[in-house]
Amino acid sequence: MSVEAFCIAALVKEGSPKKAFQVSINKEDFTVYEEEWEWLVRQAERSRTINRRRFQLAFPDFEWVTVDERTVDLLEELKNESGYMQLASAIEQVGDELTPDNFVDKADFLREVLADVLRVHSPASDVLLSGGVKAYLQRMKDRTIIRENGETIGIPTGIKTLDDYWGGLQGGRVYCALGRPGDAKSMTLAKFLTSGFLDGQRGGMFSPEMNEDEHRARVATLISADKRVQEELGLSKAFRNRALMDGSGYNYKTFKRFQEWIEEQQGEMILFTQKFRMQKMTPSFIESRMDDLGLDFVIVDPIYKLKSSTKSRFQAGWERIGQIVDELCDIAEMHDIPLVMSNQAHRQTGNKGDAPGKDQSFNSDAPVQEADYVFGVKHIVEERKLIIRCTKSRWSEEFRVDLRFVPNIGIMEDVSHKKKNFYNGHEDGSSEAVKEAVEEIERDTSYSKR
Repeated sequence: MSVEAFCIAALVKEGSPKKAFQVSINKEDFTVYEEEWEWLVRQAERSRTINRRRFQLAFPDFEWVTVDERTVDLLEELKNESGYMQLASAIEQVGDELTPDNFVDKADFLREVLADVLRVHSPASDVLLSGGVKAYLQRMKDRTIIRENGETIGIPTGIKTLDDYWGGLQGGRVYCALGRPGDAKSMTLAKFLTSGFLDGQRGGMFSPEMNEDEHRARVATLISADKRVQEELGLSKAFRNRALMDGSGYNYKTFKRFQEWIEEQQGEMILFTQKFRMQKMTPSFIESRMDDLGLDFVIVDPIYKLKSSTKSRFQAGWERIGQIVDELCDIAEMHDIPLVMSNQAHRQTGNKGDAPGKDQSFNSDAPVQEADYVFGVKHIVEERKLIIRCTKSRWSEEFRVDLRFVPNIGIMEDVSHKKKNFYNGHEDGSSEAVKEAVEEIERDTSYSKR
């Protein structure tokens, strides 16, 4: 059975071609099952349900296969096989047709094929921005399909406003969370981890501060608070975090069924925690585990508990953090994965009723300078409220998210005002349209500062 068949079956099981779009899979990568791939794309374009029953009605002769491997691994294998076949076919064609009269033409042909293969498979390549339009337009079309289906382009955070502004956690980008102790930084990052898991991704949580039992309890609470999970498992409420920590106050049989369900899912959550406080993790250790396990995204919470990979006896705190951040950013870019890190905010946080901003990173400005997005978190216990304020974004303005927050039962409900016209420009260039646009931006900005 070819890898193409496994990829098709995996995407049908996923119910969306989103993961294939994320790694730029297109119909040229399918030589045997091109019709099946086009059916998946058409269904997604028309926002129609994709499942095994519908697929087998359309393709009764398709020999269904049971997929045990992760979808992203299969797609990577398909991409590699496609590149190999493209290069092998070109070499064979040139070998058969090469003559002293046409060697220059054949060299040009091989150069074009090599450029295509290297652009897709090389870790670095040159890109002609004024050319290569066909592939770029295809990527834009794929993103449009994902968005019109109500999906997030990247890995969803589980917080709607963040996904609207950021497009989910996207490859090669670095996200920095700031907050004071007890202000739910780690809970927010655990929400990112569980949302990625429910999206079928493999996430790595590098957490030198908390142990396995604490993480398991928090993750179980957040996942069991998800409405879709509750409907699928027939749960009436989430498992209480404190009940799981204390070992009482919950139904063991229901919890066992819930854990068995988690084991059956495609997504994975892998925890890396500290055994001995003196033997701190390094960015090199993180990168090696990423390679070994094929992680789709990484969370480091917090960075000041790491040590730099370069040994130095005499290193100031700000120098150490700066070097750690630099290494983590290199990892995100080289491996093209999202990386989320956290750092403490200093005590002078300005407005006590708001989350810290980009000027309040404790001991070093490096996390803020290097990150693509910086967001502060603030837990207001009396109001059962969590504030997330994004004060740095390379691609959008500042914004604020208000969440109804009850950590013990996993409630993190986005109750913020949403920008209704975030993606749409104003085609009408009249002064009235411009005035309207400015007023809308001012309304949103005034809300974000409240």
